[in-house]
Amino acid sequence: MLWLGGCGLDEEQPRVYVKCVLTGEPAWVLRELLRRGVACSVREAVAHGLLAYYDVVLERDLKKKDLRSKRRQD
Repeated sequence: MLWLGGCGLDEEQPRVYVKCVLTGEPAWVLRELLRRGVACSVREAVAHGLLAYYDVVLERDLKKKDLRSKRRQD
C-alpha cells in the first residue's frame, strides 16, 4: 500500500505512508542492519536505503547524459 499526501499534514514536508512485508534477502539485510546497530529502526533503514538507491539512479542518469553528449560531439 502506498499513500501520498495527507489531510491537514504539513504540506511543506513530503510524507508517504508505506506498508509492506519484506521477505528473503531484503528481510535478512534489514534484520542484520538492526542487529548490528547500523540502523536504529525500520524507518531509518528504509529511508537510508531509498536515499542510497536514488544516488545510484542519479549517477546512472548523469552517465547516460554524458554519453549522449559525447556521441553528439563526434
